[in-house]
Amino acid sequence: MAPPVILFDRIPDDGLQQELVLEEAWLTEVLAETGLMAVPGVAGSASVRLDKDGRNVFLSGRFEAPAQADCVACLERMTLSLGADLVLHLEPAAGKSVKATHEEVELSRDELDVDVYTDDRIDLAHWLREAILLEAPLHPRHEVCPVKLEMPAAPPSARDVIDPRLAPLARFIKKE
Repeated sequence: MAPPVILFDRIPDDGLQQELVLEEAWLTEVLAETGLMAVPGVAGSASVRLDKDGRNVFLSGRFEAPAQADCVACLERMTLSLGADLVLHLEPAAGKSVKATHEEVELSRDELDVDVYTDDRIDLAHWLREAILLEAPLHPRHEVCPVKLEMPAAPPSARDVIDPRLAPLARFIKKE
């Protein structure tokens, strides 16, 4: 189940705190086209606070989302911990001109830190999805790859030597 949509009128004047579970199925959907995968049986979490200032909403908090990927250097599976602080300033979309997606729009300095919500609905899934995707590495890599280099007892011929960086590829060879 995706994180909830919060109606503006349901946010008390003193703010609303939400503790969320980011379920594995939802994380799988979010990470589907990134090359990353959700960790089987492990959910993420998010702590989100919503505060009102007139019709504006300030969203703050933190998320943690576990993910798996293949290291681009050694091709071994690795587990990542995606996490970041959230700070968003949301304004109602009413009265704001919505440009077509193909048009270039020049934003002022004040507009760079502001986004909009529509129909008095703050969709937490949308904002959390964006934050997770921004934290996802393009080229996941171990800090130190776990490839072990072993020296053979007798020096093999040049064609018998397998570069240790390519050794994980051997698991893709079908043996007859």
